Amino acid sequence: MSLSGTQHEPTSSPLVAISVSFERDNLLARGLGLDHLKELLVRLTRPLLRQGVSLAYGGHWDEREDNFTYELLRLVSAEQADDTERSIASTTPGTSGKECLPEKPSAGRLINHAAWPNYLKITPSIEAQWINCCRIVRVTPAMAGIETGETFTADQLVLRPDDKDYPAQALLHGARCLSAMRQIMMRGVLLPIADSERPDTIQPISARIVLGGKLTGYQGFMPGIFEEALLSLESGSPIYLLGGFGGATEALAEALLAAPSAAKPDALREAWQRQNAPLLARLQDACASSPPPASVRKTSELLSALDAAITNAQGNLGKALNNGLTVAENETLLTTRDMREALGLVHKGLAQLGLMKALQD
Repeated sequence: MSLSGTQHEPTSSPLVAISVSFERDNLLARGLGLDHLKELLVRLTRPLLRQGVSLAYGGHWDEREDNFTYELLRLVSAEQADDTERSIASTTPGTSGKECLPEKPSAGRLINHAAWPNYLKITPSIEAQWINCCRIVRVTPAMAGIETGETFTADQLVLRPDDKDYPAQALLHGARCLSAMRQIMMRGVLLPIADSERPDTIQPISARIVLGGKLTGYQGFMPGIFEEALLSLESGSPIYLLGGFGGATEALAEALLAAPSAAKPDALREAWQRQNAPLLARLQDACASSPPPASVRKTSELLSALDAAITNAQGNLGKALNNGLTVAENETLLTTRDMREALGLVHKGLAQLGLMKALQD
């Protein structure tokens, strides 16, 4: 399936992307822990789900404490259950049987964009367990433009990617699939449905909320939150950057708030990334020995594009972030560590854009 083509018509409910990951030391240095990040994530997304907004998230399915995929799945499941209970409670007395039950919960669902090879861990039983609240979008090597004869089988990938014997070419394919996944999230995709002539339409995202983020322990061409923010800035899609909670988002916030003549944070420089990201050197070596197509933006091109996007946004935050907030409000969102203040600003911006109803204090 090609990444080229027109956007698909969105469904009636918005789709808001969540960009979040956890870097322990970075967060602890701010007096915060994983539980704080999870609480903020829940408080950000629960009002959206209750208003029928769905969430897009490109997380993995490893069962670890810092895996936000399961956190979001549990939240969606709980909100759908509550929605069903409310519907039953409001049913006209005297009805019985199936007439009492709503056709389906009106709460939003999770759209999980899963890139190869990460989706190989999603077994049929796992998918069946969460099928009512999650749609999985598997981004295959073919969707990233990788020829069938070049792909790896699951038994060739038994080692962890950070193992020195993990195939370098598989690292390259994985990075290309991650980039393709992020592009698909931005533009939407049509997915075939078995025994149906009509495909499932996964609409483009309407906005993106960015929080935390790994600066070093990533597997793509650059930190995932950097690439996702870059795509939003380049397309003009609304983006909310909660920079006060550390990680890659904080580095972006510092760069956006700096004077145009000031040096960018170290994390946005290729030399720093190559020195601090263990897999990047091997990935770049794989690119040198087997160059991907010119259409694939590698680390140097991506960081250069991000630098240009940040420079363009400096001094013009309201237009660049396009998120319904004023320049002053965005400056606050980029720096505040007050959870209540950050929540209020994100929800205010989404309401201003018509993506959710305004919340009462």
